[in-house]
Parts: sequence; structure tokens; C-alpha cells
Amino acid sequence: MTGAIVLLAAATLPSGPLDFKARDMRIEPQERRVVLDGDVHLTRGDLSVTGEHAVAEYAKEQVAPPRKPRNRKKGPSDTLVGGQTVERFTVSGNVHVQSGSRTADGEHGVMDVKAQTLVLTGTPQNPPLVRDGSETLSGERILLRLDSEDVDVVRPKVVLRRSIAEEGQPTPVRVEADHLLLLQARRLARFTDDVVVRRGDAVVRSPRMEARYDGEGQLTKLELRGGVDVRQGDRRATGQNADYDAKARTLVLAGDPKLYDQGDVLTGDRIDLALDTKEVRVERARGRLRPEAHKGERGAP
Repeated sequence: MTGAIVLLAAATLPSGPLDFKARDMRIEPQERRVVLDGDVHLTRGDLSVTGEHAVAEYAKEQVAPPRKPRNRKKGPSDTLVGGQTVERFTVSGNVHVQSGSRTADGEHGVMDVKAQTLVLTGTPQNPPLVRDGSETLSGERILLRLDSEDVDVVRPKVVLRRSIAEEGQPTPVRVEADHLLLLQARRLARFTDDVVVRRGDAVVRSPRMEARYDGEGQLTKLELRGGVDVRQGDRRATGQNADYDAKARTLVLAGDPKLYDQGDVLTGDRIDLALDTKEVRVERARGRLRPEAHKGERGAP
């Protein structure tokens, strides 16, 4: 299970005016909105959003307080179109987002200016995607936080291609779960609910998993909790918890760990599994061997 997650996110929404281009523009004052059609392009700093259609919704009018500071400056959420404050942009049709080296695509996008979020959705056939270098993340719903580098994903599917200390072509690692929260500042990716990790012929399942990274974005450790089930060929291992060391490339099972292999059952205080070489090390080993299960093997009676 070697690999690294680059924490995918849009950069903080920069302050300043929002520029836009479109083939057609229609102002609907009664509906408090502006409609843009055809080759829509929204830009603000290094954030770029394109699509086929867009609707800018004005904020509702509010009664001014009795006293209002005269020198109030526009904050980063004061996005103006037509001299009025916009609270939400809805973009549809081949939505493409770019911020720095990161790109994202979806069928539908909603930018909430006040909440500083951008939500991308799509269809089962074309789910929203976020890419950063060789890393790809998809899901039913991707929420990019524009005031931080965090991402919230519903039913994520992650392809992890970069690896640590792996010679030759790295084996892709695929992770699925019901929910994923990427916390850039903490260098942490938190997967919850029905987590499934696949690498080669190894499949690991657990209710929750946290992936930790170093300052360069490389994976250092996976922590699986709440019951772990590992399948690799005919071999199965279970335990309450498991830690994967990305540098050593070993999975360590603890909490009543057990290994089932060709009828043999091994248990101990700790079981170390090397997923590449399939070597096993057991601390304070106890077990039950079934010699008849090994008949026909080299050296077996």
C-alpha cells in the first residue's frame, strides 16, 4: 500500500474584483441575478472557473444599521457584479476549475462567496474530478474550501500513484470510502465508513483510516482503526487495529491479531505482514497447524 496523497484543494479565494466573460449577458433585477450564457469565464487572482452557463445571485438587501463606519474596506467575500454584492455563483455545463497546478472538472458547480466554498457535482457516468500532478480524486460531491486548503468528499475514489522508496514502476493504490476529509494544515487525510484499500492482489477493509504525510506531501503512515480485514490471495489476516509503515512497507496488526493461511491459524501480540514479499513475523506466536493442508508442497511428507 505504498503511495502518497497530494491534498487536493483550491487556493484561498483572493480578494479583489471578479472578472467575467460570456457571449451573452442578461440582467434580471426582479430576480436579483445576472445570467451569463456561452463560453462563461470567471477569474479572480489565479482562480479560474469556466462553463457553458452561469447565474450570479445578488445578496438580499439588508437594512443598514444606525451607525456604519465610513472607512469600511471590502473584505475577500465582497464580490461585486453590476455594483451589487454577489452571494452565489452557479455554473453548469462542462465546468472546469483551475487554481495553480490543480484542476477540477464537473457538470455543475456552486461557489458560495460568503462561505468561501466551491461544490462540484456530476453524474454517475461523469463524476466530478480533481487532479494535482499524477494524483486523481473523484466522488459524488467534492467541496473545495476556498479559505483554506481542505477538501470534503462524499463517496471518494482516490488513485494514489506516487510512492515512497519504490523502485521501478509504482503499483497504483486505490482507496474508496463513504467520506473523505483532507486537512492540509495537519497533513492528514481522514477516510471514514467502509474504507477499502486495494494494491495489487491485496485488499484491506476497515471502518476508518487516517493517512499521514511529511512536509513534502509524501505518505508516511496509514492508521486503520475499528476492525481490520486483510485479504491477499488465499491468505487472510484480522485485527482490531493496523498501521502501515510506508518506508518499511509493512502492515502491523494489533488487538487480537490472527492470520489464516492454508488451514493454519496464527495469533500473537503483533503480526507484521510484508505485502510485497508476503513474509510474516509474529510476536509471542501461538497457533494451530494443519499438516494435511500442506500435502503436495515441496518438502511436505
